[in-house]
Amino acid sequence: MRFISSHRRLLAAALCFTLPLGLVACGKDAAEEDLAVGEAAAFLTASEEGGDIGGDAVADADTTAMQSMATEDVDTINQEPTDEGNLCDFSARRQEVLEKYDADGDGTLSRAELAELKGDLGERRDTVRPRLAQLRQRARNWAFWRVRWAFDEDGSGTLSAEERTALVDAMEARCERLRDERLEKFDANDDGKLDESERLAARQAVRAHWQEKRQALLAEYDTNHNSMLDEGERLTLRQDRVAAAQARRATLMATYDTNGDGTLSTAEALPLREEIQRRIIEGRDAQE
Repeated sequence: MRFISSHRRLLAAALCFTLPLGLVACGKDAAEEDLAVGEAAAFLTASEEGGDIGGDAVADADTTAMQSMATEDVDTINQEPTDEGNLCDFSARRQEVLEKYDADGDGTLSRAELAELKGDLGERRDTVRPRLAQLRQRARNWAFWRVRWAFDEDGSGTLSAEERTALVDAMEARCERLRDERLEKFDANDDGKLDESERLAARQAVRAHWQEKRQALLAEYDTNHNSMLDEGERLTLRQDRVAAAQARRATLMATYDTNGDGTLSTAEALPLREEIQRRIIEGRDAQE
């Protein structure tokens, strides 16, 4: 991986080896637990964003996938942002995941608990993740699929341990970047945190931006002027989103499909994946 180190995996393995031989903490792979919890935290972070994280992954999406993405997108339009003005905290996300899957409350995941978490993190892009779904507030499976695609550098359809580590570290770096941006914008007293009034200002800014975009959509698609999108109007919006995705894919293919065969080989896709990784790390495409 060019962007992210695998320090967590190596650290966890080192700690495991330093434990007394009589302990059973290393009976399962401590690094694998850390990685699975981190990946679940990344899923929650990506699915709850309102923006177009990893949007250029559409280059590898067929029409059916584009339709599903558009449906997911339209279904969340009327959902007010869940952002409460807090700072992005990836470690808190990790803790939420751990507490959700740690059924016996011993502070770590048993083999069975880890297996359940890994099952919920199945590679299928449309997989329903039962316990993770209970933690998140926005249902955006496709957002995380786009992130996963960007880190699948060998194009295998699944993520290796190295690729998963890079994904988790990138999402944590994204969280830190978004945290710094919010502090710069709303930390009026420069104390390195947001007090109640500053969080309120951040929350109001997010909602104002969402309202502005929603009103623009209503102005274009609310043909019966009832201040909401009925099924026919939503269908039109979905169709337009699919058409936009197809146009976006055509533009990307013109850039990256160097042999012009209509598909991206592993070699052709790698520069695009790396560009998406860079945008993720930089905190780009995060807004509604």
